[in-house]
Amino acid sequence: MGEQNKNEAKNSEIKIENGTISIKLSKKMKFNDVEIEKVDLDLNSLTGGDICEAETNFRERFFQPIPDANYSQAYQAAVAAKASGLPYEFILELNPKDFSRVTGAIKGFLLG
Repeated sequence: MGEQNKNEAKNSEIKIENGTISIKLSKKMKFNDVEIEKVDLDLNSLTGGDICEAETNFRERFFQPIPDANYSQAYQAAVAAKASGLPYEFILELNPKDFSRVTGAIKGFLLG
């Protein structure tokens, strides 16, 4: 596959529109008998309360005494759950490639 085709394929997996980042999963997943093909992170829908709840969820599940939670993938996953409306457990069950893309998008949001 040529370099241009690789970039086109990669670009079709992640789309940004109106504050929502859509990430096409490399492998469909089932959740509550619903097949999920993509994770939509609606960053404009988040509130300060959502961010605080995400931090609480992450600390309850994975106690990590770190100075800045923004760098923790567990925290980024909790924020992704809030932004997507999907359960935290679903985000944690993503395969490593998809998990990395989802948490990477959130890391960019948190640190941007």
